[in-house]
Amino acid sequence: MKKPVAITAELTSENAQALAQFVKNVSHDALRQCLSDDAETFLVRDALDSLREALDLAGFDPK
Repeated sequence: MKKPVAITAELTSENAQALAQFVKNVSHDALRQCLSDDAETFLVRDALDSLREALDLAGFDPK
């Protein structure tokens, strides 16, 4: 397994809440349409899941 990379972003509360909502609701099919293959789609989904968890820990729980 590769070493994780930490990222930092500054968002307004409104942006963070909207992003949390988007990450929660974006479908596999919507991601697949933007990416080259299923493997890449699963990698992006995993990354978005990590982002969702970070947003949740920061207090931005999607409704």
